[in-house]
Amino acid sequence: MGLDSRKKMFIITTVPDALIFFQGQISYLSKEFNITLVSSAGDKLVKKAKEHGVNYHSIEMKREISVFNDLLSLFKLLFFFFKEKPDIVHGNTPKASFLSMIASYIVGVKTRIYYIHGLRYEGEKGIKRKVLMFIEKISTFLATNIFVVSNGLVNELKKNKITRKKVSVIGNGSINGINSDFFDPSIVQSNLQREELLLKNTDFVFGFVGRLVGDKGINELVTAFSRIQEEFVNAKLLLIGRYEEHLNPIKPEIKKEIEENSSIFFLGFKEDVRPYYKIMDLFVFPSYREGFGVSLMEAGAMSIPSISSNITGCNEIVKNNVNGFLIPARDAKALYDKMKFCIENKEVMRKMKKNSRNVIVEAYEQKKHWEEVMKIYKIIS
Repeated sequence: MGLDSRKKMFIITTVPDALIFFQGQISYLSKEFNITLVSSAGDKLVKKAKEHGVNYHSIEMKREISVFNDLLSLFKLLFFFFKEKPDIVHGNTPKASFLSMIASYIVGVKTRIYYIHGLRYEGEKGIKRKVLMFIEKISTFLATNIFVVSNGLVNELKKNKITRKKVSVIGNGSINGINSDFFDPSIVQSNLQREELLLKNTDFVFGFVGRLVGDKGINELVTAFSRIQEEFVNAKLLLIGRYEEHLNPIKPEIKKEIEENSSIFFLGFKEDVRPYYKIMDLFVFPSYREGFGVSLMEAGAMSIPSISSNITGCNEIVKNNVNGFLIPARDAKALYDKMKFCIENKEVMRKMKKNSRNVIVEAYEQKKHWEEVMKIYKIIS
């Protein structure tokens, strides 16, 4: 066997859970690049590397600011980069991007990609916001190429004077596009899930997929749903995802309501969310901040209309009155009003359901997105 002539690309994330954003894309890129996944240790890192047929290396990184741990992670990255001499460092998620941009700059890596999935400082106040903005300024300053998942993020970076450099969106946005062959309602069965949850055909099912934390709007969602339930006894709510007690937890009274309300189904994390999307009549995503909103894209591909906060990224996926509705973030009353409207207006919902898949597939088809990513990465490397 000859030497591998492919350029070395290190894809860095703070935790291996974030590698799900690159599902399939890693294998596709490995045709042209010798890829190593770098993230905190865990079975998921090993699993993703084996799944895509690429290398991996574990370096522990903390999501929250921790000076001692961050310095330790930085030194480990420096040592690893010095040893392996990558051609491209591909930084993702705030902490991993910050540390990998510093390390790759010091080592002299030619191509330093900072891929911004979202802005951590959005929704923060005071000194923490200033610190997080400063971190973004350093990461963008040290990067040779800056990509973002939505046009809204380009505007936010410029508005907040984070960088004067060129900031690019690949295709129509997103990190990975959408696999419309996989997220296809015509091939998904959901009868078993409906039976398990004892759902009736007359039930109106709202759904949420994501982390169950405050800044995803869970407090507002449960508050709005509780009011809806008082008026519509057939209303149900599916919550799919994990609680994160250490990062922006939901209010105790909201968690209690989730646990005690028999019409709210907390289902935890699901490896395959498609059968649960198919059960839903309406997807609800009242997040405070997003880079893009992958679950909105998934729901749309499954022909589910959405209510979303009118925030960066999400307002590029949801076209108001076409495939869903946009409401102000942090507004439980506006959310309740729109949820009620959707239950009461079946014809509007029927039209939006028909539009939803077409809007998503036309803009975000995965294979087209991958081709564009490959073309750009080959040019800049």
